[in-house]
Amino acid sequence: MKWYVLVFVLGFLTVKAAGVVANETDETNAIRQRIEAYVAAYNRQDAAAVANLWAEDAVYVNRDTGERIQGRAAIASMFQSLFQGGETGQLSVTVESIRLITPEAAIEDGATVVVSPGVEPVSSRYTAVHVKKDGMWYLDSVRETETPAPPTESPSQLDQLSWMVGEWLDQDDNATVRTQWQWAKNKRFLTSTFSVIVGDRIEMEGTQIIGWDAAAGQIRSWVFDSEGGFGDGVWRHVGNQWIVDATSTMSDGSQGSAINVYTIVDENTFLWKSVERQVDGEALPDIEELPVHRQ
Repeated sequence: MKWYVLVFVLGFLTVKAAGVVANETDETNAIRQRIEAYVAAYNRQDAAAVANLWAEDAVYVNRDTGERIQGRAAIASMFQSLFQGGETGQLSVTVESIRLITPEAAIEDGATVVVSPGVEPVSSRYTAVHVKKDGMWYLDSVRETETPAPPTESPSQLDQLSWMVGEWLDQDDNATVRTQWQWAKNKRFLTSTFSVIVGDRIEMEGTQIIGWDAAAGQIRSWVFDSEGGFGDGVWRHVGNQWIVDATSTMSDGSQGSAINVYTIVDENTFLWKSVERQVDGEALPDIEELPVHRQ
């Protein structure tokens, strides 16, 4: 494991060029375009356009009732009823991962938020199966699970991240990463300093700050490193995981993004992984889960 991979544990998006199978990248980009088309059709309440993005024998499982709705025609009828009944709002989707299982099948994981006037936003997580038929990708099945609405109060929302306070270590034969988290005055911010040590030399140092954005109603973070790079992230809490939608600007001006996932194991251990990584539009391989331990 390279030292620059370990820096991700600290929330800093360091992206390096890596080999990517061109066909896989093309297919995931094609699926992503279909997802964007789905969101656009939903938000203009076009039931026919939404249904046409599903496979002929697709299955939708109703999140609230568990009812299985099978077939494109039945799915079109369901969405038509929803749109006519005024039961829909504006949909936004966060794609967390797209994994090709075969050249004709892929699994997508993500989260959705539906915003309607005068009511609390409705959040859910989902797993979708996509199939490729006649050169086009279609939704074959979708299963949703409801998630809590985003927090709306400040500053106590940061108490959810109190488990991070302390010193953490990630170490292997190639490098050691140390980070120290502490509360700023009045617990309005969490601050950290980190260092990446290779051999007996510090390769990189930096600072990260996490705070509550009262205007946006969400937890955000900012990071600055000794090479001149900087980035920011938006944090979401789902079960025992914290999911961070991160973007960065490297010292050479290149732009990157990734979705970083922190999974809490116990008070002394968490797992970290990074998916949907890209730099300047070029997709990079996912980073598998790494263990990080409290000192």
